[in-house]
Amino acid sequence: MRLLIPVALLYGCGDGETAANQTQPAPTTAIATPVDTNSTANAAVAAAPPYPTPPKPLVSRETPPPRPAPPDYRAIGTEPFWAVTIRGSTATLERPDQVPLRFAVRADGDDKAVRYQGEGFAMTLTPGPCSDGMSDAIWSDRVQVAFGEGTLKGCGGERDAMREEVP
Repeated sequence: MRLLIPVALLYGCGDGETAANQTQPAPTTAIATPVDTNSTANAAVAAAPPYPTPPKPLVSRETPPPRPAPPDYRAIGTEPFWAVTIRGSTATLERPDQVPLRFAVRADGDDKAVRYQGEGFAMTLTPGPCSDGMSDAIWSDRVQVAFGEGTLKGCGGERDAMREEVP
């Protein structure tokens, strides 16, 4: 009895016909053939070289990415730490643990100071030696930055390597 049930199941699984979802063999006859085997168009296609491969770039994994252009002006400050970079008509204020703030600015000035001003931002540069208070470097300009959260003071412009005298 135990043997009859599996045999009966196998016997009832099909009637010998091909199911609709089974794959049929592909036809063996060609689908398309050239009309004229001696035509110049067929010969040109057959003689055409394969598509050229574009040349590989001359960059290796060890090649560092290109450095950004130097800023038009850079200023820094301590207590609290901050930095302002001017590139073209954009001033970027960066502070630790804060999202950088960008301002559209325009420059104007006179013989006493240069000012970068924009909506919610003003930076004044006055010539004269400036010490950042943490290094022995002397900077060419004194800088004051006013923006929505207050005023920051620091140094900017050209940096001398070592402090010779502090005025």
